[in-house]
Amino acid sequence: MNAAIRAASPDTSVLTGPDCWELLRGADLARLAVVTPDGADIFPVNYVVDAETLVFRTAPGQKLRELTAEPRVALEVDGVMGSMRWSVVVRGVAHRLDRDDEIEASGVLALVPANPAPKHNFVRVEPGRVSGRRFPTQR
Repeated sequence: MNAAIRAASPDTSVLTGPDCWELLRGADLARLAVVTPDGADIFPVNYVVDAETLVFRTAPGQKLRELTAEPRVALEVDGVMGSMRWSVVVRGVAHRLDRDDEIEASGVLALVPANPAPKHNFVRVEPGRVSGRRFPTQR
């Protein structure tokens, strides 16, 4: 199947790990996929990159309950650069930060979420795998 995808999209390129992290550092909005008893669910989150981990703020609620119960998550970030689109997927394990020094060192306190609701819980995603693709925009 991979060969068929590549043949249909000869301009698609696989991004290197450093390329993926450079793109992640230049963005701040991801889609967080969590596992729930009913299947997968997706939430938008603003994030910061801290030493090749992703850190975000969240309020109490379903997202925090689900990732606490099942910490395996995926985040997808995408964007456009010139005539190319890109997508990076981070698969890993999420855990709450509970030490003030760890929270402060992560840089997440400077993050201004798009949703102004108070978010006093901090979560770090430790990547197990990072992958990305770049492909031309549709004309």
